[in-house]
Amino acid sequence: MNNRPLFLFGNGLSMAVSSDFSLKNITTKFIEELEGDEKEFLLVICGGSDNISFDDFEKNFTAIEAAYSSLKRYRGFIESEVGQKMLMKFNLSNPNLDAHEIIIESIYRKYIARILELVHGNVRLKKIEERLNEFTQFFISCLNECQKGYVFTLNYDLLAETILLEWLGTKCFTDFCFPAGTSKKDSLSRYYFNPARNEDYYDEDQRRIELHHLHGSLSLFYDIDKNRAFKYKSEDIGIEEIYKQIYNENLPLVPAIITGGGKSEKIVEYPFDFYYRALKDLCDFGQPSKLFIVGYSFRDEHINDLIIRWAKNVEDYSDGLLIIDFKTKKSDKEEFKKFVRKALKKKSAIPDECFEFGGANSIRDVPGTKPREKNSKTI
Repeated sequence: MNNRPLFLFGNGLSMAVSSDFSLKNITTKFIEELEGDEKEFLLVICGGSDNISFDDFEKNFTAIEAAYSSLKRYRGFIESEVGQKMLMKFNLSNPNLDAHEIIIESIYRKYIARILELVHGNVRLKKIEERLNEFTQFFISCLNECQKGYVFTLNYDLLAETILLEWLGTKCFTDFCFPAGTSKKDSLSRYYFNPARNEDYYDEDQRRIELHHLHGSLSLFYDIDKNRAFKYKSEDIGIEEIYKQIYNENLPLVPAIITGGGKSEKIVEYPFDFYYRALKDLCDFGQPSKLFIVGYSFRDEHINDLIIRWAKNVEDYSDGLLIIDFKTKKSDKEEFKKFVRKALKKKSAIPDECFEFGGANSIRDVPGTKPREKNSKTI
């Protein structure tokens, strides 16, 4: 029997635990707490107060990234042979853009660290038990009974990880990170991200459940000096206020997350490329028998593309697909279904039976499907 469920989680799942997870609440709090030059910088980069977004911080970050990218390209030109000749020919002073680049990059990293600081701590076990009880029971039961289970989350928070740790246990799933001892820099335990060690380190039962952070997570960092990704324990991040240390003490660490624009390009960079490739391979071969999509907006083309691939590579996707959303108004539900159908570009409309509204706790089982025969025609 092919029993291989895949769970894909978006921001809507986290919002079921707390409204503090909503992009609007995070963005508004972030902007309101900015002061002085930091706030002025953001306003100018975004094109003034009328253009700054209080609904989605990623739109603001995209504007910063565009400015940083333009600055970096122009600095490369100025430092080139042609650029130096231009300065001499027109008697122009060298603007020393390397200093500008360093400052903008440091401000951007500080903004990211502050966003993560706002998100961190919103996951509370009591809230999960109170607000996601039915979902959690289904989720864990499904993973306990499956041959192989896959959990892919697009959220930075550690909600999925917390549920797996508390209800399954640390030895019942793999997140592809391994103990690396205590760091001399901060005296905290580190866990190196190293998928190549998965089979050697984890036994077969532990490898049966996989956790993938497609866009990174609060606990995942990139060590610039060592040129490798690693994770901290969630509790250590809070106790040590690691995000404040990153921008106050100029630690050589970068939060390993994908935000802002160009997600389709960033997803193929280290360490995210491993997670993305894993999902792509599963979808290309139609391996998941069931695909549960919870709280996802369907606004990331690189993710939509993989969902489309899965639907094409299983015998009957409608038997294995369930899309769960929290909308309550009939008009909002219909608009969402219309948007999803357009995003997934299906020739025939995705059946209403593949949608479930009422939030994460409305999740239910589906019959399941199996991989399409290689010589079968795609409908």
